[in-house]
Amino acid sequence: MQSHPLNTLFLIAACALSTGATAQNTYKCGNSYSQTPCAGGMVIDTADPRSPAQKLQTDVASARDAKVADAMEKARLKKEKADLMANLPLAPLASPEVAYAESAPSTTSSLHAKKKEPAPFTAQVPGEKKKKSALKKKAKKKKVSQA
Repeated sequence: MQSHPLNTLFLIAACALSTGATAQNTYKCGNSYSQTPCAGGMVIDTADPRSPAQKLQTDVASARDAKVADAMEKARLKKEKADLMANLPLAPLASPEVAYAESAPSTTSSLHAKKKEPAPFTAQVPGEKKKKSALKKKAKKKKVSQA
């Protein structure tokens, strides 16, 4: 059995109205507001003083303002998109594949030839390089003197 949306709406409204919820008292304590009473605090009337007609008028104006705001946002987004498209450079007359083929390098080996392999990393103790170079010089002198 399907329920009619209007019946559902009526039942929800009847339940909301039958709860009889009332607002709590609000107290003004100096420059702040609180739900609990304080020494020297004054009870503030927080009831809505507007008539139902005034509330309806305000709700209608709020809905109208929301629609106007949505329309303005859509117009702004459309204008931004048009400005962005106007500032884009013109597309080349040739297709992208042709333009890429003309600008691409003729051989792939030239790309690999330009890249150098990094030298292997060897950790050294500070001052160790000087000792090794001194030892190599001594070894070269010994070879020269032995020959």
